Amino acid sequence: MLTKSPSRLTALTKGRLSLPLIGAPMFIVSGPELVIAQCKAGIVGSFPALNARPQGVLDDWLARITEDLAAHDRAYPDRPAAPFAVNQIVHKSNKRIEDDLALCVKHKAPIVITSLGAREEVNATVHSYGGLVLHDVIDVGFARKAIEKGADGLIATHEKRDDHVRENNDIPQRQDWKRTKFGHDALYSRPSRRPRSAMRAAVAQTMRLSPSARPSETGRNVSSYVDVSQLRS
Repeated sequence: MLTKSPSRLTALTKGRLSLPLIGAPMFIVSGPELVIAQCKAGIVGSFPALNARPQGVLDDWLARITEDLAAHDRAYPDRPAAPFAVNQIVHKSNKRIEDDLALCVKHKAPIVITSLGAREEVNATVHSYGGLVLHDVIDVGFARKAIEKGADGLIATHEKRDDHVRENNDIPQRQDWKRTKFGHDALYSRPSRRPRSAMRAAVAQTMRLSPSARPSETGRNVSSYVDVSQLRS
């Protein structure tokens, strides 16, 4: 059942999306140019924090993205850019997490996508400046843990990671998932039911804004993200 009042995610993206999509944070590939192009085209652009190397480069990337999108909003107040997201690997083996998270706080990254572990202190840090946390989960057990630790939304993916772009991803259709009413936004990573023509248009617009992005990568990832569903007990 849809919630009666808009969720925080809905409020953040209201009037800013041409399609309800998140561009995948692609290792090595995703950077400021692609993220800015995606956001200007009306979808949430994202990138892995670890793509910025050395670590200090992340400060420059976040400053550039924030400034470019703010300039776009001033120039086109009738069609503001979509928010951007930073993908953080929160596993404790990531020695950069504290420094990277501090930069997200400094630049007030609107959305942080967390992977490989749900950490309450990370969620609290993002919430301290009003940011949202979406957490990658591979099954219902991990989804419950993410919610208990304060995640604002869930991205239902696959333990083999790349399978979220394939037709055989059955996670959102599993009965235990269907029966669970989390009261959270769930982002189902399965092929979208949006018309393919609309998907192609979104990809084409992104390519016009960022010619350096390779069509095979942009198309494959943009078209793999889906519906935002609000679940409620």
